[in-house]
Amino acid sequence: MVPAATPSVLSRRCLAALLLTTCLSSFATPYISSGVQIALPVIAAEYGVSATLIGWVPTAFLLPYAIFLLPFGKIADTWGRRRIFLGGTATMTAGIAIAGLAPGFWFILFGMAVAGFGSAMTFATSVPLLTTNYPLRERGKVIGINTAVVYIGLSSGPFIGGILTDAFGWRALYIAAVPAALAALAAGALFVPRDPGQKHEQTLRFDGYGTAVYAAGLILLIIGASRLPELWAAALVVAGTAAIAGFLAWEGRTANPIFPVRTFVGNRPFTYSNVAALINYSSTYAITFLLSMYLYHIQGFSTAAAGTVLVAQPVMMAITTPLAGRLSDRIEPRLLATAGMAIVAAGLFALAFVGWDTPVAAVVAILLFLGFGYGVFSSPNMNSIMSSVADSRAGIASATAGTMRVLGQIASMAIAMTAFSVVIGTVVISPEVADQLLRAISASFVVFGCLCTVGIWFSYARGDLRPKT
Repeated sequence: MVPAATPSVLSRRCLAALLLTTCLSSFATPYISSGVQIALPVIAAEYGVSATLIGWVPTAFLLPYAIFLLPFGKIADTWGRRRIFLGGTATMTAGIAIAGLAPGFWFILFGMAVAGFGSAMTFATSVPLLTTNYPLRERGKVIGINTAVVYIGLSSGPFIGGILTDAFGWRALYIAAVPAALAALAAGALFVPRDPGQKHEQTLRFDGYGTAVYAAGLILLIIGASRLPELWAAALVVAGTAAIAGFLAWEGRTANPIFPVRTFVGNRPFTYSNVAALINYSSTYAITFLLSMYLYHIQGFSTAAAGTVLVAQPVMMAITTPLAGRLSDRIEPRLLATAGMAIVAAGLFALAFVGWDTPVAAVVAILLFLGFGYGVFSSPNMNSIMSSVADSRAGIASATAGTMRVLGQIASMAIAMTAFSVVIGTVVISPEVADQLLRAISASFVVFGCLCTVGIWFSYARGDLRPKT
């Protein structure tokens, strides 16, 4: 049964059930986001869309995810996390089913957008449900476990998705995710404790103006970035950047912000940890997209074979992340996260040199190296973010971290699509443009490596989370 209210201390049995529930929810989204990327070449061929347009399949998921994470972080802190978590899980399930049953390409985009909206609700609540119920000394551990499940979803996506796509078509990878999402919904109804939220008059007011400006800014940025270097696209990027700057200025003045800028000003561990996360995701998210194109079009792999190769990175992440999370309860998170960021930067520069004759074993070795570095970075960085704020701000802190993640993912796809647009143009990928495709992939990895190098400084400069004794 669901507890009548969130107790001050949950029993170990209830905590374990809560962890299981959040892990089920954390599996479905990365499974879809990684699995669909291995199927993108097949979907593009079926519907005859260009490499630039096919990049909108994951972006259609990420855009509403980015727009609504912060508002739902605020709403969850105000109205209670249970109802937002359950509503989000149900919406995400519906979106996955719509994409899998889509009669045309644009319906795939619609289904991914619905799934992204629901995922914004679940991510804004799942980590806060853990960090506000588990004691401080165990937060790194449970964040590590939850993050490891994310990587299990990431690892199974390319592998299972490739096999399903080869055997039954790309729709099967969506349909296979529905049972996991339904299980998360059922477990949430049973095990997520009710919480009253903070329903006093001040928090009940919602910053609709700020939300609208924020959404408009993100939409302009993403549409513009996806069509660079066109002049009109550059104008959209400038307008979107101005809107985001205006949003931050407004949030610093309004009495009821969805993002409490004033609360976090001066909180260096929180701010720099989020910047490090933004840079890391900007540098790494498009790896699966780029390498799926490389393995399918350059190396001639099937989707199943390509998925088997790409599984190396997230499997290593799944192994490393919980161990790094446990270590971050004893060692300063910034030291672990900085080491992880440096490893990732080296791996990205190595991927820039893959070519026609690169042995597949070398690609797998680089992916394992990248997975190790990302695992060492991720859970300590998240531990730093969540442990640098009060429990009453856990929802907005998690939503901020999630927003940095999804903005980084969008930026990563935008960089890759820009490279494709500049080097290849808007043509459908074919053997005639394979050389240009390889150049675009290499250029993307060089940019990613340079970005990640900048992120090393932010990760190290965040300062210590715990006072020195």
